[in-house]
Amino acid sequence: MKIIRSAIIEDEPRGTQTLLSLIKENHPDVRVSRFARTVAEAKEALIDKTINLFFADIELLDGNIFEALDTTTLDASQHIVFITAYSEYGVQAFNYPTIHYLMKPISPVGLAKAIARYKEAHMGMEAPRKSIDPINKFERDKILLPTQNGATFIDVDTILRIQSANKYSIVFTSDKKQHIVSKPLLRFEELLVEKGFIRVHDSHLINIYQITTYMKGKGGEVVMSDGSHVPISSRRKDMLSELLKLTL
Repeated sequence: MKIIRSAIIEDEPRGTQTLLSLIKENHPDVRVSRFARTVAEAKEALIDKTINLFFADIELLDGNIFEALDTTTLDASQHIVFITAYSEYGVQAFNYPTIHYLMKPISPVGLAKAIARYKEAHMGMEAPRKSIDPINKFERDKILLPTQNGATFIDVDTILRIQSANKYSIVFTSDKKQHIVSKPLLRFEELLVEKGFIRVHDSHLINIYQITTYMKGKGGEVVMSDGSHVPISSRRKDMLSELLKLTL
């Protein structure tokens, strides 16, 4: 069993103890050997090249983890799992070698995903390290959308449809907002296909649970819960019909 040496950077003793208990109970191959509560202590931990994985809260006693990271260079074998109660730090966190982003309170399932991601990345360490795509799944069925104005955490269930617009995608949500994201529609399709989403047209991905009306025709179209009409390409019509039967 290969040991993953880790450090916990957390200013709240209760948070540290909770995370330590989850690790000890469920991940015997993860050994916590360092702890930090301040920016200075975080810097000391980050330069310790014996540490492979950092579980880092963002808000520390006297600042935040980014202050320590900006003056430190991590090795290719070192990764960070950010743990925080503040979703607004999401985009900034992905400027660093982030392997996962957990929202408090930490769940055993979320922690297991984070550690599994580290193991997956570490196994391929000979190859150049890939940056983590900010459009990603988080706990509680949320995704993080990097937008023109920053970033937004969105509940997957509130997404009605996503429309391609050249090199961008427009995400339409149930609060009648439109989020413009510089990622292709295919990226969303890969991410949401297991969440009840289906591509009904080259330019449209829809949430089948937000359909109110299905109108047949040569291709046909669907009406979404916000009243919008989405065309269905003839080659995707049968696939949609079969999927809708399974949801009845």
